[in-house]
Amino acid sequence: MPHVIQFSQLYSVLRNMLRNEIYVNIDKTRGNFINNYGQIPHYINKSDSDPWNVIVPGYRPLNKHKKYRIKELLGVYTVPTGNHKLIIDVHARANRDISTIHRDVTRFQKKYENHTKLKGSVLYFGYTVDEVISLSSVLATT
Repeated sequence: MPHVIQFSQLYSVLRNMLRNEIYVNIDKTRGNFINNYGQIPHYINKSDSDPWNVIVPGYRPLNKHKKYRIKELLGVYTVPTGNHKLIIDVHARANRDISTIHRDVTRFQKKYENHTKLKGSVLYFGYTVDEVISLSSVLATT
């Protein structure tokens, strides 16, 4: 049975759920603006009655036929319709390139906004945008 979760409850619900094994499906869909875009099955976004969408930045394309356990909630890309996109990290054998996270999220945001004509905002949890950009720049040069 799916759980309907409002955005205002999402952060605390996901933080508690991370203690358990929550998996995401990586999808190959039309309009995919990032290497790794998917959903959290059984957890429904009330705004569109579909599973919560996730973007997994910093990786080359992950296996589309495998489920990945959520490792960390990095942030959220919010849009006026409420169909927000969660920015997450996953447990994967592939190496994550932390220096590309901000670039991947920014690219997704620009393409999504151009496609939908909606303007959104990216919120990183635990970091300011300047810290994310700075960290990405430092790691890209090392």
